Amino acid sequence: MSDEKELVTVAMHEAGHVVISHYYRRRVYGAKIGTHRSRRDPSVVRFELTPHVGSVHLRLDDLDELWPLAVRETLVTTKIRFAGPVSQAIYLKKSFRDVHGGQDYRDALMELLLLEKLRISLPNAEHLDVSYKHDDVLDNVAEDIINLLVDREYINYVGLIARGLLEKQELREDEIREILQNMPLHDWKA
Repeated sequence: MSDEKELVTVAMHEAGHVVISHYYRRRVYGAKIGTHRSRRDPSVVRFELTPHVGSVHLRLDDLDELWPLAVRETLVTTKIRFAGPVSQAIYLKKSFRDVHGGQDYRDALMELLLLEKLRISLPNAEHLDVSYKHDDVLDNVAEDIINLLVDREYINYVGLIARGLLEKQELREDEIREILQNMPLHDWKA
C-alpha cells in the first residue's frame, strides 16, 4: 500500500469514529491523524466516554432506570470503537474481519467486560439485562455500523471528516461540529 493510500485509510478509520460518535450524540473533543507510524504521534479521536456507568453504584435505588442506560451506552461506546475498523474496511472494500482493528477491538471488548464486572458487583445481578453478553453481540455491533455507513449520506460525512483530517492533520471539536452540523442523528425515541 502506498504511503498516500495508507494515510487516506487512516483518515477514513478515524473519521468513522467521529461520525458514529456524533451520530449517537456523543461529544467529540477532537481528532487527529499521526504523521508517523510511531507511538509518539498516534492517530486518535477523543470522544465522550460511556455515561451512566459511573453513577450506578451511587444510585442503587435507581438501578431499574440506570442499568438499561448503562447497557445501551456501553453498546454505543462499543460501536464507536468498532466504527474505525468498519469505516476502514468499507474504504478498502474488505470485510471488517479482514481489517486490523488493533487497539479498537481490544477497547471494545474491554467496554463489555467492564460492564459485566459492574453488573456482578451489584445487588440482584442475576436479574439484570445481559444482552451485551450474547455470542453475536460484536457481529451485531459491526452490522449496525455497516448498515449506517453504507448509506450514501453517512459515508459522505465520513469522507468530509477524512478530507478535513488529511488537509489539517487535526480537527477541533468546533470544526467537527461545523462539518457535521446537518448530519441526521440517532433518534433514541424510535
